[in-house]
Amino acid sequence: MVAKTSPDLTSPFRGWVRYRDRFAIEQLQLEPIGPTDVVVHNRAAQACYTLAEFLPDGLHTDAASDATLTPRGGHDFTDGRAKAPGHGAAGVVVAVGSQVRRVAVGDRVVTTVLPSCGTCYSCVRGEWYACGHKNDIQWADRDNPAFATLLDGTPVWQDHTGGFAELSVCQEAWVVPVNDSPLSDVELSALSCAPGSGWSFGLIGMPITIASSVAVIGTGPLGLAIIQAARMMGARLIIAVERIPHRMTAAKEAGAHVVLDADELDADVVERIRELCGPTSENMAAGGKPYTGFYHGRGADHVFEATGRTFGAPSTGQPRDPTGSAPVSWGVAATRRGGTFVHTGWTAPTSDPAVWDPAPGPFDYHAKQYLSASYGGGNVLRDIPRLAKLIESGHLDARALCDPVLPFEQGDIALRHALDRDRILPIISYAAPAGQV
Repeated sequence: MVAKTSPDLTSPFRGWVRYRDRFAIEQLQLEPIGPTDVVVHNRAAQACYTLAEFLPDGLHTDAASDATLTPRGGHDFTDGRAKAPGHGAAGVVVAVGSQVRRVAVGDRVVTTVLPSCGTCYSCVRGEWYACGHKNDIQWADRDNPAFATLLDGTPVWQDHTGGFAELSVCQEAWVVPVNDSPLSDVELSALSCAPGSGWSFGLIGMPITIASSVAVIGTGPLGLAIIQAARMMGARLIIAVERIPHRMTAAKEAGAHVVLDADELDADVVERIRELCGPTSENMAAGGKPYTGFYHGRGADHVFEATGRTFGAPSTGQPRDPTGSAPVSWGVAATRRGGTFVHTGWTAPTSDPAVWDPAPGPFDYHAKQYLSASYGGGNVLRDIPRLAKLIESGHLDARALCDPVLPFEQGDIALRHALDRDRILPIISYAAPAGQV
């Protein structure tokens, strides 16, 4: 049942669809929406790295295991279902279900990688990042209804909150109004997933303290956003760890004081971070800390792992550890006693001792705090508008991370850039002129 509609949604619309071995723009027909659904006319969307699995070569030999023809991510494209990708976008509401109260037709919104209902078990305990509605449309679950059909009647499931189609259908909990924001659609789209999560990790979920030392392992759009947050919070030392040359340059431009080459140092990166974050005083009666022995205090105050696994064979080269697990071990070890460690990347399961350190023992009195949370531990309904204000005021720089901006018609090229990691964060724009790169 639809309470308000504008425009006529009975006409076909365009969307990128992965159907068997084909990934192309298809004509779609919207299915009827439910009472808590919101239909969004998308204006700009991120080409997230994990969406690269929608490309036609999305099946590959998984270097992290003995399995072959393993899907890159959470989707099985051998089941014959048609799926439209997307982890969120910026757009305008064009229809709402009869029970929707959060937004109205004509509202400008961000659809996010995380919902915030405010009433479930987790939300009422302040654990917004664990909202129970995360399961509602996660990974285009077979139990969820298709949001559209191809013109021949083939059902099409929407991945997450969509974005790679002109229209997406999201439950109310996934939609955040930003009506008063003067930001462009491209800038607002940066709040839907990676950069928004990075800013949230550094400012909200595990906030960086003033005059602290910060190490960020991996400087893709997520890591670069964390570096921006560290600079904004007044960190005295920001260390970036990266292996891709253009990302190392971007880390310096974002505010990193020191950039370490992960390929050059490998596991020695931990010792280098510890050296850089040594005690400013040896006098423990005057704020000093020990730096030798089992309980040495060397290490960064805040360490953020922002790498994750590697899909296929990117043009920027294959890392030594395609599982992304080694940087997690580095991060824990590089965190000082009493410091904070944040795991943000999507790693492949492994028990390989060459990349995955054993658990600390025989006991662990290091008092390190750990956080792993969707959208950086933030409350998207509260924090996306606040982050937008920080972009408006110049404290955060979304434009520096949105690269390249491509027209919707080049969505496959945007995903290829994401897969190859040869640009920062590809964005598809429904307003970008054809041929723009």
